[in-house]
Amino acid sequence: MIILKNKKKTIEIEQDNKIFTSAKIITDKDIFEFTSDQDGNFEYEGKTISLKDYIEDEKRSFYKNLIQNKYNEIENIIILSGAGSSVTIGKTKKGLAMSGLWELFEKEDSTTLNVLLTKTGHDKKVKDLEALLSLAGIYNVVNKGTIEKEIIKVKEFIVFNCSLDLPSNSPHEKFLNKITLRPQKYPRIKLFTLNYDTLFEQAASEEMLTVIDGFTFSNPREFNGKYFDYDIIETRHNRQDKKDSTISKLFYLFKMHGSLNWQKKDKKIVQADSKSIIINDRVMIFPQDSKYEHSYEQPYFEMMARFQQSLRTENTLLITIGFSFVDKHISSVILESLKQNPALNLIAFGYPEVILQDNEYQKDLHRATQQSRITLVAETFEKLADEYPENISYKRNDILEELSQLINKK
Repeated sequence: MIILKNKKKTIEIEQDNKIFTSAKIITDKDIFEFTSDQDGNFEYEGKTISLKDYIEDEKRSFYKNLIQNKYNEIENIIILSGAGSSVTIGKTKKGLAMSGLWELFEKEDSTTLNVLLTKTGHDKKVKDLEALLSLAGIYNVVNKGTIEKEIIKVKEFIVFNCSLDLPSNSPHEKFLNKITLRPQKYPRIKLFTLNYDTLFEQAASEEMLTVIDGFTFSNPREFNGKYFDYDIIETRHNRQDKKDSTISKLFYLFKMHGSLNWQKKDKKIVQADSKSIIINDRVMIFPQDSKYEHSYEQPYFEMMARFQQSLRTENTLLITIGFSFVDKHISSVILESLKQNPALNLIAFGYPEVILQDNEYQKDLHRATQQSRITLVAETFEKLADEYPENISYKRNDILEELSQLINKK
């Protein structure tokens, strides 16, 4: 199993019941191999230590060094959040991956599931809700809506199980606090998410962060893409201090597949109480193959255009979290941008191992790791939020600004 992959350093491990039994660290100069005893320990510099702890430290030191040193002065940081940033998160019910949703739906409504399996001919051994919905959608069109009721039940089930409440001390809060600490000279963080839930919005509210999400500031909040071009300025006009400055702790949020609280109303898209929105009025791209076509409709087209534009910008770091590179319309944009933009860097976080190599997009990504600007890491979102290093430039700029103010006072 590979847990780190970069041109300069790759780490492979073998484990048994969460105990690391062996490991290999491959650098551009050497190969280091390790074997543990039955307790998962090995001798290192005269001490008995855990092989797992040692290897995890090696992995984290590498990616933290990249973020804090090599990429510390990078101008544009783009975050792409996939399902992995919501899995296991929630105050009461927890976020689930697609396979987990299938198993839960099978337990809660086997009758509806069996109807869809029978009508579509989908192999029940393949627990893929996306593939099932795709077949169901085709069958429903051909047969004039005969399984519309069952499709709606699946969509309502997805909505219910993606309605998550932010737990206390969540990784979303920690992560947002760290990534929004940037010197004013740099552009704002852009966070793109494929998730329907509102965990990032809840985290921003808890931490009193400002979010620009493409909706107006009036009530009801209505989608208008031009708001992504806006920023917020703090004005300080008094006798001693006459200047404008951008406020701190602000980020842009792009929900590429829609959101639980988006509603179609009078040919507009507004934010509303999620519980009051009927399924056909929801602005969400449900997991099915036709979502590729939906991505050319508003507001999804606006989000995709912004994503493409961001990845074509010079001096950019893209960090993906819990994104498996299975989604073809997102994966193709990233891979094409890596080819077209030599100033685009990528760190892709997945779990329990680095991105797999099951489809062509994933294989292309692994081939691209021959370039040192691309790094694959096995890490949970919770652990990444803990380990993500704060921006040292921000602290340095704060100190310089304080010194400047002291000098001016004298």
